[in-house]
Amino acid sequence: MTNTILILYILAFFAYAFYEQFGLDKRKGKTQLKVRLKKRTKLDSLIFVALIGIIIWQTEGNIAPDTLYLLAFLILLSLYMAFFRSPMLILKKDGFFFENFFIEFAKISQINLADEFKLVFDLTNGKRLVAQLTEQTDVDQVVQFFGGYKQQKSQRPKQEKQEQK
Repeated sequence: MTNTILILYILAFFAYAFYEQFGLDKRKGKTQLKVRLKKRTKLDSLIFVALIGIIIWQTEGNIAPDTLYLLAFLILLSLYMAFFRSPMLILKKDGFFFENFFIEFAKISQINLADEFKLVFDLTNGKRLVAQLTEQTDVDQVVQFFGGYKQQKSQRPKQEKQEQK
């Protein structure tokens, strides 16, 4: 029973990885731009590996070899997710994929650029998404995709004109 559950989890992981790598590019039209985001799951993966290690240690060698191999394979998959795979921001014609969710451009009220290569998307429903890019070149590509840098008109000239009158 345990081996069946472990095999199902491994198959689900491969299905998810295949969908993320190849399926998202095909959904919702042609991909206009694809940039890497900063990895955030390293600590979670290390905790997961430690928990599997504790399970193996607690059984004191009374674990079936097949189960041991499946647990070792889960450790390898977890390390792959944390240290080799990178999350992506996939920009399409009508929206973008962020953490496997599609957000239409019509649902964005404002996009800001924060320190340390962070893009902040303010949505019309009041939620805020933060995408941390890895390099300055990625930031420049995303800014160009959205139409370049735009500055807000300041209120100061209006105040000075009112004071002159």
